[in-house]
Amino acid sequence: MTLRPLADMSPADWFLDDNASGVLRANLGPSGYESYVRVLHSPMGPDDDRYEGHLDESLLAALTDVLARHTASADDCYFALWDGYGQIHGGDAVGFLIRFSGPPRWPGRIFGKEKPPPPVPPAFPASVLEGPKLSFFHDYLLFGGPLTDAGDWGAASYGHSIRRDINSPNLMWPADHAWFVTTNIESTWTAVGGTAALIDDLLADDRLEVVRTRYDEGALR
Repeated sequence: MTLRPLADMSPADWFLDDNASGVLRANLGPSGYESYVRVLHSPMGPDDDRYEGHLDESLLAALTDVLARHTASADDCYFALWDGYGQIHGGDAVGFLIRFSGPPRWPGRIFGKEKPPPPVPPAFPASVLEGPKLSFFHDYLLFGGPLTDAGDWGAASYGHSIRRDINSPNLMWPADHAWFVTTNIESTWTAVGGTAALIDDLLADDRLEVVRTRYDEGALR
């Protein structure tokens, strides 16, 4: 299964009017949870910085596995994806990135003028890309579905069976609001707010690098 795009933004109403400062909500999500942590992203290489704004598949799977144990709504969750990712919109820029990833050209064609490749289609239909957006410091596409489908956006492939990899969710929460996950597009960590029991489970999980954080602006400096 894949997540389903939503045109109704009302599931986000409960946190859009949160009274916490903008910098706190943008980095740690809404206020009011018992505890907050940072889940550190994977390094890009042995001596490199960590990925910004993205949880790789193994970390996302580990995180959602723990989150599922701390909500009564694991089958009814919401996922927001920043609409600024180039992979979403297709076109010439994305075409350049995959130009040499397709099947080899027929040798005889090197002596003739090649037909230009068709433009890469967008990941989602126009009804989704041009439809309502969730505005929470950035504009996001909103999706719904079970927690087990997190990151499975149902995006169209690039063609030639080349999978279109799109970012992990930037925002996640269940229908019962038991927790909230925020991945700022420029951060090397993902914030989770929830119950003390959830936070203890995250800290104890050896698949994840997790550190506690305070819900105040000083903790972000």
